[in-house]
Amino acid sequence: MKKWICAMLCLSMVVGLASVSAEASTEEMTKKNRVCADTEQRLDQLYGSMPQRAAAKPGEATAMPEKASATPAASTAIPSIVPTATPSIDTDKTETAVPTQLPAFTGNKVIKDENVFVTTENALNKTCTITGYNGDEGVTTLYIPAQIRKKTVAAVADGVFTKCPYLKNIVVLGDTEFQGASMFSTVTSVEVWGKTGGKANAYASLKGLPFHPLDGPAKVTIKKAAGLKRATVTWDAVNGAVSYHLYRKQGKGQYADAANITAVSYVNEGLKPGAKYTYRIHPVFTAANGDSIEGIGSKEAVVTMNPAKLKKVRAKGIRGGIQVRWGRDKNVNGYQVYMKVHVKGFKTKFNRVKTIKKNKTTGYRCKMLVRGMKYSYKVRSFKKVSGKTVYGPYVTVTAKAK
Repeated sequence: MKKWICAMLCLSMVVGLASVSAEASTEEMTKKNRVCADTEQRLDQLYGSMPQRAAAKPGEATAMPEKASATPAASTAIPSIVPTATPSIDTDKTETAVPTQLPAFTGNKVIKDENVFVTTENALNKTCTITGYNGDEGVTTLYIPAQIRKKTVAAVADGVFTKCPYLKNIVVLGDTEFQGASMFSTVTSVEVWGKTGGKANAYASLKGLPFHPLDGPAKVTIKKAAGLKRATVTWDAVNGAVSYHLYRKQGKGQYADAANITAVSYVNEGLKPGAKYTYRIHPVFTAANGDSIEGIGSKEAVVTMNPAKLKKVRAKGIRGGIQVRWGRDKNVNGYQVYMKVHVKGFKTKFNRVKTIKKNKTTGYRCKMLVRGMKYSYKVRSFKKVSGKTVYGPYVTVTAKAK
């Protein structure tokens, strides 16, 4: 009986150990199969599926490790995940530089603003040098003013406009020097506009750049109407100009736009009798890229809307006095005559001696003067316009009484 019980216990222990061993083997095999599946999935991601790896030509892919056995007896080690290979750098080959991206071209842009420039001032001679540009880099036409903040622009430093790839026209309004050999971008060719014979002209010739003269009309004349409310401005034509921009100022005021016309004359209506007006004429050109270029203004032309200066004014001594005569002006209402006597050692003044209210009367005789004494006369005309009396300039003559 004892032997039978002992045998049964031994058999139970053997069965229990076999069951534990079987569970352990099953668990271990499950873990190995899971690891193999994970490995297979990662290898597929790196090198393609198993059929793709099998079909690959020699040298096209890295050799695949064998798949781990699914049996408990398999002892093949699970390989580690192969990292992505870093391509080697061939130091024998020259690396191609990546070009800087250009700003987008959004159409022609003309800039005349002096505030786009960075300057260095020279307090000794009241000049400045342009050392930088902070405006729109897409500019196509750029004006270099004669002055910036009341300082004469003497020069432009080298390399200032290299970041402006679309710049086609540089318009120099003063006598400004360009310094250095790398002034502009190499993307486009720049055309220079400036004063004939100036420093910009010399720079363009040195660099082989196209140059266009900006000089305004050589001569400007003004003829005022008899009514003193209208004036006709006429000027010489400028070669290449497509139109003309006329600026006008009254008295000591500021210049303002008056007209933009294609003709070489302009009738300015609505002027004020007695007022002074100053005109400047600027030629306007068209650049090759279509931009409008405004040239350098002419010399100032001035007109005062009052009667004209009297002509043929003369004085001569006559018996007992002096006779003063002048040419008739049919556009005035009359004349005024002033006289002063010259006394040695004394400073004398002019005094009005006659007002003539008919334009047909063109002379005045002054009697009862001291024989041999010198007298001076000032004569001017006057005209009444809209209730206002305006006067022409004085003309002075001198004679001795007889």
